[in-house]
Amino acid sequence: MSLLELCLAVLILYTTNIDCARILGVYATPSISHQVVFRALSLELVNRGHEVVVITPDPAFRNKIAPENLTEIDIGQSYGLLQDLLFTGEVATTLKRGVIMDLISVTKLKTNPLVKLGLEMLLYPEVKRLIADKSQKFDLVLVEALSYSALMFSKIYNAPAILFSSFYGTPDNFFTVGAVSRHPVLHPHFFRYKFRDLSITEKIKEFKNEWDLYKYDVVCEQLENEFLKSEFGVDAPTVHELKDYVELLFVNAHPIFDGNRPVPPGVVYLGALHLKPTKPLPADLQAYLDGSTRGVIYVSLGTNVRPSMMDQDLLDAFLKAFEALPYDIMWKFDGDSLERTPKNFRIQKWFPQRDLLAIDAELPMVGVPFLGDQWFNVNKYVELGIGIEVDSRTLTADKLVKAAQKVIGDDSFRKNISKLHAVMRDQPDKPLDRAVWWTEYVLRHGRSKSLLGTSALMSWSEYLMMDLFVIIVAGVTVAVLVATAALYYVVSILMYVNNNVKRKQA
Repeated sequence: MSLLELCLAVLILYTTNIDCARILGVYATPSISHQVVFRALSLELVNRGHEVVVITPDPAFRNKIAPENLTEIDIGQSYGLLQDLLFTGEVATTLKRGVIMDLISVTKLKTNPLVKLGLEMLLYPEVKRLIADKSQKFDLVLVEALSYSALMFSKIYNAPAILFSSFYGTPDNFFTVGAVSRHPVLHPHFFRYKFRDLSITEKIKEFKNEWDLYKYDVVCEQLENEFLKSEFGVDAPTVHELKDYVELLFVNAHPIFDGNRPVPPGVVYLGALHLKPTKPLPADLQAYLDGSTRGVIYVSLGTNVRPSMMDQDLLDAFLKAFEALPYDIMWKFDGDSLERTPKNFRIQKWFPQRDLLAIDAELPMVGVPFLGDQWFNVNKYVELGIGIEVDSRTLTADKLVKAAQKVIGDDSFRKNISKLHAVMRDQPDKPLDRAVWWTEYVLRHGRSKSLLGTSALMSWSEYLMMDLFVIIVAGVTVAVLVATAALYYVVSILMYVNNNVKRKQA
């Protein structure tokens, strides 16, 4: 080997050693709609040569051979816990029409089920073994943004953290990185279900809802603090202290859908991060679509909505509406069968939705929100003119039929979604490439705090300048008291003089 070849080989080895890092991904939520987002980034980081360890309930290589630089810790047992949390016990008593978990249902719960899942994840034997292994070292921790308890890994490994949301960021996520976080009108909490055209009475009600959700976040954080101290000792840091490890917030949404919120560079929007090029449909589905002479309506109510649990009146309303529509219906339905299956129906537990349709397919929508951020999403459909909302709490067959007929018959919906599609795709880089670049930015610079807003983790009293407010109020109060006393003194003198004049005249 020549000297030049030797130097080149050493340079390549040196560069590889510098650029490749050990990354831990902690994603506790047992829902494939969340996990496909996290998985996309994990696999791309693996492809870039990083060594990645992922805690997930949905391993990409559960029954396959994983790449050498990927280790997946399977916590799939959490799916059973999710079912218990969402569909039994305390939560089940709050569901409306069998499946609807609205704001009232959420705030009645003692804690956020997803926060509970994050805490339980730290107790799984596989995870405890990782924590107990003192030989483990990581350069970066990627943490699902729904539960802060996993930031304990950043404390353990003294590594910077990136909060990663598979959909919108919560108000507290934005607060953590110093972005505009809470505004009941401009940037409402996505758990609400009334967002636009608010009357004064409704604004007051929604302000109360925002306050209730804020208090709910406080209660959840207190629960996390208690758990951390019980599991890691009395000296364990609080959630507020753990947030100091956060360098970035990844949000899997387009800024348009987040109201173009004012954010610092520490918020990176990654809308459509997980979308892959479409593939040919399975032969039976393609034949079904090709054979339909009436057109097809695709129905999916979300990964975590179980149509089989609907109260009979709600299920009947859907069935009656679909029978009345002159189209074939493809319904993603979690049950094995329906008691009454209309002739124009095809039900399956899973469809390749990405290959069938989406905003990417430029199709207008009828949104029927049931839980979580679905009310916020559907509000955006209406706001952007790409769909119609039918409130699940008051849904009837007639309302659903009229909504479907309107979005199909009114060409403005299709035109609006085509414009939106063009705008959302017009970006200088691909979302996945952007996510990798910013991940490696944090690896290069560590805990620099260079991207956070100045209000990051600032107390509300500081943010609202309450100290100055108190001084101003105190000053105004003193001024009013002094002015009142002076006025009283002047009036007293004038009255005294006046009385003396009257006595002399008398």
